[in-house]
Amino acid sequence: MKKFFSFIVLLSMVAFTTSAQNSKDVNADGLVDIGDVTSIIDCLLNPSSADSYRFISINGDSIMDVTDVSFLIDFILSAPTSGTIQSFTVNGVTFEMVAVEGGTFTMGATPDQGSYYNNSERPTHQVTVSSFWIGKTEVTQQLWIALMGSNPSYFHSSNLQPVEHVSWNDCQEFITKLNEATGKTFRLPTEAEWEFAARGGNKSQGYKFSGSNNDDDVAWYDSNSGGKTHPVASKAPNELGIYDMSGNLFEWCNDWYNSSYYSSSPKVNPTGPESGTMRVMRGGDWSSAYLQHRVAFRDRWFPDESNFKWGFRLCLSE
Repeated sequence: MKKFFSFIVLLSMVAFTTSAQNSKDVNADGLVDIGDVTSIIDCLLNPSSADSYRFISINGDSIMDVTDVSFLIDFILSAPTSGTIQSFTVNGVTFEMVAVEGGTFTMGATPDQGSYYNNSERPTHQVTVSSFWIGKTEVTQQLWIALMGSNPSYFHSSNLQPVEHVSWNDCQEFITKLNEATGKTFRLPTEAEWEFAARGGNKSQGYKFSGSNNDDDVAWYDSNSGGKTHPVASKAPNELGIYDMSGNLFEWCNDWYNSSYYSSSPKVNPTGPESGTMRVMRGGDWSSAYLQHRVAFRDRWFPDESNFKWGFRLCLSE
């Protein structure tokens, strides 16, 4: 037992963080991390303190004991490291998801975004997101065709171009079929998840665009696109190995758009207003002017409409 608790002390010197799930967030801080292990140890050593924590047996055996500590440590250590790749194949087409470790960041028109910004990007505010997986690229025409059997895209010289001319509602239909085919729960990213990933997550270097301060390095936009989309991953990736989060296509997010919600949203895992008329879009497109593909830029449109500037990328919770 003495060796076990010595191991816990050593482990507490390392910063582990993963997504909050069910009762594993023992101290209710929005994260599952070494603080939760410490809280369980506190309960074991001081049973009277248990009432101050919101959890039952972590491993489901209805007994709060040292095995719960071991279970939680295993859970934390098994969390994927940012940049880890997970592959899926549907009807012969393979696509990849990139792990994004949870963390806290400042959302909105931060100083790295320059002096130009829209009012919709203010005020800046601290947001914490749990770990998740996000598409390494925008959904391609190849994957859309494999699942849906047709191609709605205006630009289609290569099936590795991102699929466009898809409404938010079309994306939901695609995701429903994808989940049926894979047994997973894919979805669109929340706006906060999207921006955190675009900024490079916990590996962020504070760039204006996703992966660089030079948009030509990472983005297809009005000055270099030739008036069309380009195959995904044909520019450099960002710090997490994710492509095209600046330029190529605007990407649908799951959130309803509401300017007042942005300034008063929850600090942990905001999911957007409960209702609205437009859905959030992020990232800029092949026709974007210089500052419309910054990582903080926000746009929105009606969920039943489509355009050859709009596409999407997938998200998957742990």
